[in-house]
Amino acid sequence: MIDFRLKTFIDLCESKSCTKTAKNLSITQPAVSQHIKYLESKYNLKLFDYINKKLILTKEGVDFLSNIQKLQTMSLNIEHHLKDSKSKNLSLVFGATRTIGEFYLTPYLKNFLKLYPNTRLSMVVNNTKFLLENLNKGNIDFAIIEGHFNKADYETLLLSKEKLIPIASPSNKLTSKKIVTLDDLCKETLIIRENGSGSREIFSIYIYENNYSYENFNHTIEIGNINVIKDLVKENLGISIMYERAAKEELSKNELVKLNVENMNLFHEFNFIFLKNSIFANNSMKFYNYLTTL
Repeated sequence: MIDFRLKTFIDLCESKSCTKTAKNLSITQPAVSQHIKYLESKYNLKLFDYINKKLILTKEGVDFLSNIQKLQTMSLNIEHHLKDSKSKNLSLVFGATRTIGEFYLTPYLKNFLKLYPNTRLSMVVNNTKFLLENLNKGNIDFAIIEGHFNKADYETLLLSKEKLIPIASPSNKLTSKKIVTLDDLCKETLIIRENGSGSREIFSIYIYENNYSYENFNHTIEIGNINVIKDLVKENLGISIMYERAAKEELSKNELVKLNVENMNLFHEFNFIFLKNSIFANNSMKFYNYLTTL
């Protein structure tokens, strides 16, 4: 377990308020101040500045937070490892982005749990940004993501390369065109994922490279649920961009149609990542090897 004063520092970095941190940790506000002063004195650092009545981390504070988060992650990993060694059962605590969690992993998880029925499994499904934050904090052991990230910060294994496609309702007028232009798409209502999602980020880069932005579209709607997006597109309430794998069933039933957009050939990696020097590397690799050998 890490020192209680370091926990105060981490909470204060997140809350930016001595009052909130005191409440979160069930201590007094003077105790919060004392903990920070102790750390500043012990490590000879100035961790915070007050600027316009706001608590701001100094550059030294930012570096200190990064190191303490790594320490906290290691501490949590050790605790989990000790629990697992006592129970002698495999434990998997991991995250997956929505497309992967909802449309890629399901058949693998079914077979895995049949083979290893005593596995303690916990899967968090969220966007890339959220999963990276929780991986760095030690809340999950590994993540399977499709969004952009800095590969230098993680152990990274390629899982697959997946295609993103534009989709529409069979009744949408664009389906009658052999070649659809980006201008044609812009005349439609675009239904997109929320900020932080991998597929949105990839499409954002694509339209930017073609000198367009979301403001060029007739209308945009943000939806965080892939199934809801598909239902709205089926009703011809807009078009969307998603991984072909996520729309596979609807495409086969002709409930959705893939648009042939000029010069649009988007692929992106699904990556399996975990922290460098993680003591859970062996468990992570076991699951990765399972996914890649079926």
